[in-house]
Order: sequence, then C-alpha cells, then structure tokens
Amino acid sequence: MPVQSRAGDGTYMARKLLAAAILLLALAPSAHLAWVAREMPHFGHLHDDSIYWVSAKSLAEGRGYRILSLPNEPFQTKYPPLWPLLLAAIWRINPHFPENLKLGMALGWLMLPAFMALAWRWFYAAGFSLRTRVAMCAAIALSPSAVFFSTSLFSDLAFSALLLAAILVILVAERRAWMALPAGLLGAAGYLVKTGALPLLIAGPLWLALRKRYRAAALFFFTMVPAVAGWTLWVRHHLSHATDIVSVYYTDYLGYERLCVGWRDLPVVVWRNLDGIFHGITGFLMCGLSGTPLGMYLSRALAIAALVGTVRLARQRGMTVYHWFAAAYAAILLVWHFPPNERFLLPVIPLLLAGFVTEGAFLAGIIRQSWNRNTTNRVVALGMVAGLLAIAYLGVSLNVDALFNDFPGIIEQDRAVLKSKLATFRWVRRNAPSGAFFADDDVVFFLYTGRHAASVPVLTRAFYHQDREAMLQPLREMSAFTREQHLDYLFVTTTDFHREFPAPEQAEARKSLRQNPAFERIYQSELCAVYRVKPAPPCLFHNTR
Repeated sequence: MPVQSRAGDGTYMARKLLAAAILLLALAPSAHLAWVAREMPHFGHLHDDSIYWVSAKSLAEGRGYRILSLPNEPFQTKYPPLWPLLLAAIWRINPHFPENLKLGMALGWLMLPAFMALAWRWFYAAGFSLRTRVAMCAAIALSPSAVFFSTSLFSDLAFSALLLAAILVILVAERRAWMALPAGLLGAAGYLVKTGALPLLIAGPLWLALRKRYRAAALFFFTMVPAVAGWTLWVRHHLSHATDIVSVYYTDYLGYERLCVGWRDLPVVVWRNLDGIFHGITGFLMCGLSGTPLGMYLSRALAIAALVGTVRLARQRGMTVYHWFAAAYAAILLVWHFPPNERFLLPVIPLLLAGFVTEGAFLAGIIRQSWNRNTTNRVVALGMVAGLLAIAYLGVSLNVDALFNDFPGIIEQDRAVLKSKLATFRWVRRNAPSGAFFADDDVVFFLYTGRHAASVPVLTRAFYHQDREAMLQPLREMSAFTREQHLDYLFVTTTDFHREFPAPEQAEARKSLRQNPAFERIYQSELCAVYRVKPAPPCLFHNTR
C-alpha cells in the first residue's frame, strides 16, 4: 500500500509538472511579442494606455493627479489612481521617455501570468479537472486579445487579476469570516484600478448574506466601501465644471454617458451592445471570426453557447459570487456608451470560458447518447462532431495567424509610422516653441514634443445610429473646435481617426482638414503634416441707427 501511494503521488506530480510546462509554453508567444516590441511602437494606438502613462508622469513629478497633455492640465477624474501609481514608480526609476516604455512593457506583460494563475485557482475552486484547467488557462494565454493587452499599458489585466483574487478570497470568507477583510481590500484595490469593480461591492456581501454569513458580508462591505467613497469624493471636488466636449470626454465618465445615451437612444444602445457582447466573447477565443457574414452568425451562436453554459454551470454547481458580479457587470455594459469588446469582457472571461466548456460537455453527452441509439442518430452524431472539429480548426487557424503573422506585421507597420512621426516631432520642437496642437494621438504627441494637445471626441451616439454625417460633423467644424480649445496648430497623419471611423470615413475626415481654408500647411512629410490655424477674421458690426 505505501508503494502504491508513492507511485500515485509520483504520477500526480508528473501530471502537475506537465501541466506547468504546457502553461509556460502557452505564455511563450506573448513573452516573445513583448520582447520584440519592448520599445512599444504601438504605444497610444488605442489612446487609453497613453492617458494612464501621462497621468503617471504627473504623479511621479509631484504635479498632482493630472492629465498633463491637455492645454489646461485638468485633474484626472475619469480613471482611478492605483494603476497610474504603479506606472509612476517606473517614471521615478527612469524618467526618460520613450526609453521607460520598456519597463512599462515588462510590468504590463507580468499581468498576464498573474491573471492566468488566478484563473487557474478559480477553475480549481469551481471543480474542473486538471486537464480541463490546463486547456482553459492555455486558451487564455494564447488568446490574441490577452496577448495584445499584455503588450500594452492598459489596466484591464491588472484589474481582472485583482477581481479574481477578491472573488477567491470571498469564497474562503464563507468558512472564515475574518477573510472578508483581505477580500474587501482586494476589492478596494480592484476598484481603484478600474471602477468596473463597483458591482462587487453589492455582489460580494449579497452572496455571503444569502449563506447567512452576515458578519463576513458586513466586513467585506465596510472594507471596500472607503475606496469607492474616497474616489467619489476626489472626483466631486476636482471635476472640471467645463462643459466643452474635450473636458467632458477626458474627465467625466457619467457626463459623457449623458451626452451619448439619452432615453430615446437606449433601445438601440442596448441592442447594439448586446451584439457587441456576443462578438466580444467569441472574439476573445477566435480572433477575427466575425469578419464575414457567416462568421458573424457563428460568432453569435458560440457566444450564446457560452452564456447558456454559464447558466448551466450555476445550476450544476451552484450560483457563485462570480455569477452575481457578472450579471450586474453585464447590465452596466448593456447601457454603456461604447459597444463592449474583448477589453470590456476580460474581467468575466474565466467565467464565460467555464460556461463554454460546460456547454461543450453537455453537447458531448448528447452526441454520446445519439451514438448509442441507432444508425440514423450515429450519422447525426458524426455530423455534429465534424462541425465541432471544423470550428476548432478554424479557431486555431485564426489565432495562429494573428499571433505569428498579423501581430508582428502590425508592430513593424507601427515602427515605420513612428519613425516618420519622430522626424515631424523634431521639426515641431524646433519650429513651434509655443502653442497648443490638435493631434489625434494627442498624448503621444505631447510626450514626444512637450507641446500641449487635444483630439476631437466624436459622440458615440452617431455610431449607434449609423449617422455618417453626425460622425464627420466634428471634423468639418474643426475651425470652430480649434478656436474653442485655443489651439494654434494641427498635427495630421495618414493614420489618424483609426479608432473612430471605418477606412472611407477616415479618408473623408483627413480630406476635410486638408481642404479647410482656416488652416495653412507649414510642414509636409510622407505621412505627416503640420497646419497653422489662421487668425479668425475680425467681426464687422454695422450701426443701423
């Protein structure tokens, strides 16, 4: 018996070592990409990462929690301060931009293995086998979306890791009430990284209270709530009262929500956001699946399977605090002013992945039952297996192509674009000693040139209603925008407006700037141009008396 026990222990240890080796191998593509792109030529491509970075610079330099890139340097009242505080440590270690982006890349990548490790623990707590846990964690590590986030300065991986840590400790607090204290601290930290943790303030105590763990519920609530109250008070006392679109967009989440989503807009917003959730779920697992009409329908079907499986998981193994959080979080996403994508869904991906696997196991049971009945059912079962294998092959092909072809190609393209921009940045530093700029990537422009800049936000209401004229109107009224924001120059590139518009509208937006008589071109390169804003003509008043 002792020999058999030792043999069994040896087999189990061998399986664990194999699992660890597989997961380390799964992290290799993201680690390689992080190393290859360690200077971050794609920095600021999606804007929010640069906002975190410039806010961190302000903290590191002792200038308060501000958005230094904007002309009036307002207080940062949109993003909580914990992630910028971590980034500020990098600015203190190396205050030289862009060289310090390499340390930022290292910190950003480390969030992926941390998130994967905590997902592993949650999968274990949810009762999944070792083999299934390995498969699900490898799926996270090899997801092109997760790889992208790990090579950026976004806060989402750090937030998702803290959220999972808090949920795991809440599970322990069901048995040991005092563990609600560290759970609340983790929840508070998650909220101070991203306000998306707010539903946990209700979900955690509710889940504990339903299990009659009232002391733990109260301890968790009163440990997490000071972070929520503290950030709310900061925002209230430092929020800019300016009503222009730039101030609202950069500093006021709820103000921008009110501008974009009125009661009449709510039905179309909910409908399109629901579709965004469907595409975001599948997009995390299969990059680019919804790029064709057939892929779009398949994407929705797979997302619905994941959602149904999440409900099935709750029925089989019990409703967890993660389920409660995900339900409240999804309700917020449905009415939010931006269609949910893979980034928004990252915090609940482990739960959705578990639901996807659960639904797959349910379908496998149906296939086995069909196989055991008669010849006709066996044909149906074989067809189902063939369909599932085809979907799996498609997913693997898409992800491999994204990781080993698309991403390296994008990095090289960003490198070439940045090289052209750097020449223009040097020209600006020499020839524009003062003055504020319009720049689509305004924070990147500021960090490279030291000149204040602002971009023009476009209300997402236009995109929800697919109103092309409303989309382009802010660009066609750029002369009024530059006067309102007291801008002296425009920095325009051939890659501008990639975040807001499809390709035809991007070209139209750039054309409207080139042809605007209020601007005079003073510099031109292959990819970049600088325009001077002409002085407004004097107003002529006619005396009619």
